[in-house]
Amino acid sequence: MNLGQGLLIARIRGIAIRVHWSWLAIAALISWSLATGFFAEEFDWSPGRRWVWAIGCALGFFLSVLLHELSHALVAQHYRMRVPSITLFIFGGVSNIDGEMQSPGQEFRVAIAGPLLSLVLGVVVIAVGSLTDSDVGKVALYLGFANVTLGIFNLLPGFPLDGGRVFRSIAWARTGDLTKATRIAAALGTGIAWFMIAGGTVWVLLSGNLTGAWYVLIGYFLKSASDSALGQVLVDKMLAPLTVRDVMRDPPEPVDADTSLLTIIDDRVVARGERCILLSRDGAVTGIITVTDLAKVPRESLATKRAAEVMVPAAEVVTVTPATPLGDAMRLMVERDLHQLPVIEAGRLLGILGRGDILQQVEARMRFGRTPQARP
Repeated sequence: MNLGQGLLIARIRGIAIRVHWSWLAIAALISWSLATGFFAEEFDWSPGRRWVWAIGCALGFFLSVLLHELSHALVAQHYRMRVPSITLFIFGGVSNIDGEMQSPGQEFRVAIAGPLLSLVLGVVVIAVGSLTDSDVGKVALYLGFANVTLGIFNLLPGFPLDGGRVFRSIAWARTGDLTKATRIAAALGTGIAWFMIAGGTVWVLLSGNLTGAWYVLIGYFLKSASDSALGQVLVDKMLAPLTVRDVMRDPPEPVDADTSLLTIIDDRVVARGERCILLSRDGAVTGIITVTDLAKVPRESLATKRAAEVMVPAAEVVTVTPATPLGDAMRLMVERDLHQLPVIEAGRLLGILGRGDILQQVEARMRFGRTPQARP
């Protein structure tokens, strides 16, 4: 699941707020369960009114998760860390924070911010709901308890949940080694994940209640996320001494922007195996076109369409510099779902960095156990 993609709905302090398509599934599930369950049992409302309130509560829960993630992001920004986006998806939300934390204390504060906000918000909403003797008060109580549950769940020491990151910060402070602390936290997270998978499976088999399947899904997601987070830390450590300059390839010769797409496919993609082609006009680079861009064009149009019609203009191209840390470039590729990055310095194109180039470096060093050395 690519969480870097989704519908952009807002920007807050430079942070892109995105909604992944999978969030629609959980929003529909919450609305349906409230309209046909809780609200139907608690209130003598018409079906239309139940659905209106159910959808409103789903949006309220959406706002709660967003505030939870924003608290992480704003604390990270306080430490001058870049937060490109927040994505809400089927299992909640994720703040995409560039780079690793610089100290155990920094990680602890960023990680604990979300659960603390959810718990405080939940207690406040519950207090307001308790003082309101009406149907609105009961709805507020539901949202309040949902926030408290969100806060408590995220405090579980299952890495990379917030509680797992809190646990890692403590282990990091005790061992003085981020990699070792990550291994410990990931092992605990994997254990919790397997417990949830096993418990959910037994629940379904013994009771026939499909609610247990939800815990199986959460456990599977937690295990996958834990493995991925551990792998990212190990890759970051392996790539830490390297910059883009150490891995980038020489830039390919640009193609005239008026060249037909079919000619580009035959001469550059098929003949040379290039996946990213630079385009120029009158000696100046005007944009790039990738294999992904070419694949989107109908076959019958390849001979008549020109590269300039489907290229990404130079002003919109995401670039890096030769001095960019290789780990940062890799995260940028994942965040933007990119496979190639032009390397620019002082307005000059110096090379091309591909995701495959980075993966080859990682594979070679993992296979031979070599520590990468930066070029002088």
